[in-house]
Amino acid sequence: MSEQPLISVILPIYNVEKYLVDCLNSLLNQTIDYKRLEVIMVNDCSTDGSGQIVDEYARKYENFIAIHLDQNSGAPGKPRNIGIEKATGKYTIFLDPDDLLPPNAYELLYNGIIKHDSDFIMGKMTSFDDNTGAQYEHITFKNYLLQKHYYNVNINKVPFFLQVKTAVYLKLVKTEFLKKHKIKFIEGMKNGEDKYYDIQLFINAQKFSYIPKCVYLYRTRNDVNNLSMTQRSLTSTVENDVKVALIIKPLLSREQYNYFQINVFRSVLWRICDPEFNKLPVNKRKEILMSVSKVVEGYNKDIVVRYLKLEEPFLSLLERGYFDEALDYNSILISRRWWFARTKELQNVYNRNMQIRKSTSWKITRPLRKINSFLKLHFTDGPLAKNKESEITG
Repeated sequence: MSEQPLISVILPIYNVEKYLVDCLNSLLNQTIDYKRLEVIMVNDCSTDGSGQIVDEYARKYENFIAIHLDQNSGAPGKPRNIGIEKATGKYTIFLDPDDLLPPNAYELLYNGIIKHDSDFIMGKMTSFDDNTGAQYEHITFKNYLLQKHYYNVNINKVPFFLQVKTAVYLKLVKTEFLKKHKIKFIEGMKNGEDKYYDIQLFINAQKFSYIPKCVYLYRTRNDVNNLSMTQRSLTSTVENDVKVALIIKPLLSREQYNYFQINVFRSVLWRICDPEFNKLPVNKRKEILMSVSKVVEGYNKDIVVRYLKLEEPFLSLLERGYFDEALDYNSILISRRWWFARTKELQNVYNRNMQIRKSTSWKITRPLRKINSFLKLHFTDGPLAKNKESEITG
């Protein structure tokens, strides 16, 4: 490329053949013009067709760069760090290869960061179900504080940003800022490494901005390869969340850490307030809760109640070391989540049925349904049907 790329987009890639083409095409469809992007695709020894797709796009588009690692790193940290080292764009952002971008995502972020000359700028994301396509917004972005713009603030002024869902792909960062502060990911961790990256951005930025616009479409995957919730991944992911929280704690003030704890609590509770958790042996569940209690220590009740009102008693039990009681309360939280999900499913069915009943086609076909009911009554279940049956059997 003759000119300096505007934005370096870094993708850590491992066995995402099913989704990768759609992801890369969402880059090509950016309104900012894909030719102004530098797309760094780091293939972490995929065993499916992902590597071939990476090479195909690199051959077709000169600004798409293919990097193939010699040995699988087992986590996204190393591929992302390699991407940072290779980045030559004025700004840097990350993209997970099974997700998608709204067409105007990078234009929105770019216009905001150049207007205010921020160290980084962030937007919000929308999740969508891989099977149904249903979309929903993460609870952190529904908070009223995240419904307005913030320009050139810092974490001392707005510490509540530390409780927002960690998402490195929502943040467009000055590349020189990243390299100046040597901001990188922890390598070898399959989860939690993004929290460390985020905190480095926040504590080093003199000014960052936020726009309440969707700049990312996060795919909720339901396939068997997804690390969503197995007993083995449950234990390791909670351990990683605890590990990275304790690494971050000395970097923050007390108030900042209290907000960051909400971020960690959400990650941990998502995993242990799940039926899979109760399938573990009691001793293993207690061991996990004892580990989590290290992060719970010193939490601010007022802040927790603001964001996790129902979960606060559970956290209080953990802090005081009442692990048996915490297990009992956690079972209540698990049951509540299950019933909430079932109620939501029933509500969706009801809403779909009501939409059908209010539709024009439903009204138009009403006479036909009446005729059908009449025929069924008299010829299938009614006296005419019985008379016909008597003639045949008589």
